[in-house]
Amino acid sequence: MNKILYIKLVRTVLVFTLLTISSCKSFLEIEPAGSLTGEKLFTNVEGYTSAMVGSYSLFTKYHLSQYGLYGELRGDNVLLNQTLGTGVLADYNYQSDPTLNLGAVRLIWQDIYETLNNVNNVIESRASLLEAFPASKANIDQVYGEALVLRAMCFFDLANIYSQTYSYTTDASHLGVPVFTQTPLPGVNTPRSTIKDTYSRIITDLKEAQLILSARSNSKSKIYASADAATALLSRVYLYMRDWDAVISLLENQNLKSKYPLVSSAGYLNMFMGSNNPTIIAPEVIWQLNLNIISSSYLPDILSNPETFYVYPHATYRALFENTDIRSTQFVANPRTPTMFYTLKYGKADDVARANWPVNFKMFRSAEIYLNLAEAYYHKQQYELAANNIKVVRGRAYNVAPETITLSTTDPVALLQQIKLERRKELSFENQRIFDIMRYKENLHRTECNSATCTLTYPNNKFVLPIPDMEIQANPLIIQNPQ
Repeated sequence: MNKILYIKLVRTVLVFTLLTISSCKSFLEIEPAGSLTGEKLFTNVEGYTSAMVGSYSLFTKYHLSQYGLYGELRGDNVLLNQTLGTGVLADYNYQSDPTLNLGAVRLIWQDIYETLNNVNNVIESRASLLEAFPASKANIDQVYGEALVLRAMCFFDLANIYSQTYSYTTDASHLGVPVFTQTPLPGVNTPRSTIKDTYSRIITDLKEAQLILSARSNSKSKIYASADAATALLSRVYLYMRDWDAVISLLENQNLKSKYPLVSSAGYLNMFMGSNNPTIIAPEVIWQLNLNIISSSYLPDILSNPETFYVYPHATYRALFENTDIRSTQFVANPRTPTMFYTLKYGKADDVARANWPVNFKMFRSAEIYLNLAEAYYHKQQYELAANNIKVVRGRAYNVAPETITLSTTDPVALLQQIKLERRKELSFENQRIFDIMRYKENLHRTECNSATCTLTYPNNKFVLPIPDMEIQANPLIIQNPQ
């Protein structure tokens, strides 16, 4: 028995359901509802907009569950309460079984392709809607542009989990993920693209999204994808590709640093704390997911709830933060076990009821823009420019003027280590750590460790998850990752 995903339009609102059937189907497929084809699912602009709301809900769901935890869980900053569920424990231990129905191997693949199937239906329906409702072109294009950003992010996230980092081979010819711009019909098998072709699709979608969304007014909330969100993601893509010139050209031409100014040192912690007014988003945030409350996600419970947290920063990692570093205030000791600390990056203000705990996941902040530029400038041997960008981030952390920060630009090795350290500290618990280790081509070395796997030497097959066995069985064109 297998589960496939289908969409049903009821009163112009998409209802997303799992349908159990007797034949083995690929998660890449989508089952048409009755005799409806993808082109007929959206009969008006209202339904088109509702479809996009459903896509955002699915997108948010996977970022606030297995995938959102993955970057830290597989990295070197945390310890794990061993009583946590077997699926998460297996991920922390690098013990990934493709035959299991629970755990990251299947759930991440399933959840992201579920999102992709719905996003692709939105993208595919644009042409027919423009023909039927030419007066609504502005609204249709807005939804279409947002869908392109979501699709690019889905493919990027899949590649992070199921493919080795872009520079794993010199020509990026190793396997990426199945890439499609139309939802495959049942029985139509899709092979894995190379990582080069996977990234090419991502870049194409993001560039088109930039053009479409930049022509629209920027009046929508930051919980929606925007031209600036597309730019921020594109800069991360170029960073992973080690295309330093592209990072610099993109970010220096798009003035995101001034458009999204860093919050003050005093406001740093509040930027992450859920409030009773989740529509107020810090100026630094480019894109944030906060469409749901905690009942739909376990990420805040696992990381930031003092009663239930299971994944926590170890002492060696916390020691990287001096007491004068405002970022150290995110770590709070558990009253019952003072040696264990939890992070407040998914916390809530004291006056917020637990039942109304807002989701507060930062997709992109301008702090990352400075960090991306610093790394790119370093590799172009423009060491002073690299240092200047790091000084801005560090200056905020220590509540001092950037020009008072001292960084050596005469020792490139030391400067690179400072850039990497600042990224590790600033982006903690924002689902990036293991992906940075992989693209640096560094060994995993957990200085504090209660895992079955405390070290991994790069390169290593264990840095990526296997493809779910159910997908391999259903789609003979899918090649399994070496294990």
